[in-house]
Amino acid sequence: MKLLRSTLVSLVIVGLSTPGFAGDLQDSIAKAAQTQPPQEEQRPPRKMDKAYLVSGASLFVVGMSMAVYGFLHTSGGEFVSGAVSKESKTGLGAAGLAVAGAGGAILFLGARHAKHAPSVSVGPGGITVNKRLAW
Repeated sequence: MKLLRSTLVSLVIVGLSTPGFAGDLQDSIAKAAQTQPPQEEQRPPRKMDKAYLVSGASLFVVGMSMAVYGFLHTSGGEFVSGAVSKESKTGLGAAGLAVAGAGGAILFLGARHAKHAPSVSVGPGGITVNKRLAW
């Protein structure tokens, strides 16, 4: 018990005193600014095609709306209580989940397509074309 207590106290002391070894904040900021590459050399982020984005996001939103409406709306107008399958429209809710899943799949495929698409960048040193190959 004495060993556990002394170990715990030692860990608390080391944990609370660690920021004291960090050094000067201004020096850390200057060092980070020097090690960061210039903005010209960074590649622009690859964007997803609008066809994938709009169709996937709209299907996802519509599907989740259908699922919420189907599972929570009852025929009597009250909230769902104990017997969910008898009171709510579970078929509509399940169809909504399927539509939302299809929208999510389209978003995933669009992100994957954008990740593997070639990138062309023009800079002062010339033109570069980047293409990722994976198999």
